[in-house]
Amino acid sequence: MKWDIGYNHRFEVRHERGPTLFDVPCTVLYLSDLHLNGYSQRLVEKLVEKIDLLNPTIVLLGGDYVDAAAGFPYFNQLLHALSARRHVFAIAGNHDRWTGLDKIEAMVVSHHIAWIEGKSIDLDLFDKKVCIEGNRPTKAAKQVDVAILCLHIPIDIEPYQHGYDIVFAGHLHGSQLVFWETDKGLFPGRLFYRWNLRKTQIGSCHYFIGKGLGDTLPIRYNCEKEIIFLNLGT
Repeated sequence: MKWDIGYNHRFEVRHERGPTLFDVPCTVLYLSDLHLNGYSQRLVEKLVEKIDLLNPTIVLLGGDYVDAAAGFPYFNQLLHALSARRHVFAIAGNHDRWTGLDKIEAMVVSHHIAWIEGKSIDLDLFDKKVCIEGNRPTKAAKQVDVAILCLHIPIDIEPYQHGYDIVFAGHLHGSQLVFWETDKGLFPGRLFYRWNLRKTQIGSCHYFIGKGLGDTLPIRYNCEKEIIFLNLGT
């Protein structure tokens, strides 16, 4: 167990194995809750290095990108690095509405990254029809081979389980202070937030909740910052 105080820019890659939905190697990287500010240069540099090393098939940006005006240049730096990748998708977080959602969206789009907030996007990937929804869950049964829901704030996924193979969310930061952990979640945050856990499966729907990369109040205990790297292929 350890304290993590201030802007030291450490984070872990959380490797997860999902259902085998593709007959070839296929990976999804979900990252959220960067909360960039004037101290975030090294975080972004390390993040770009790690993404290049992992080389994911799909990158999902899960919201809460910038906390202060000084963080916008570093967000732009990250987007520029991601702009050469083929399948990068972004949604909004609650902090993005406070710091300027129109500006966030404009920056994302200017780097030719798909802004899927409240939308869905279809793509053909390795001979599969894939649908990615952004912050817009639906109860309808999926009509594609692979359905992914990208959220910022975790929701009760049970009513939507038949619509998705994979769901990602962030926002909770693991509640930042983790005094104990069980298969039911990270505590004491789990006492207040039902979805303060790493992952769960409801029916055939696999649900992953990330602890994020940064905090407005930079204090954590036994709660590593992280990105989720999910393998969905052979």
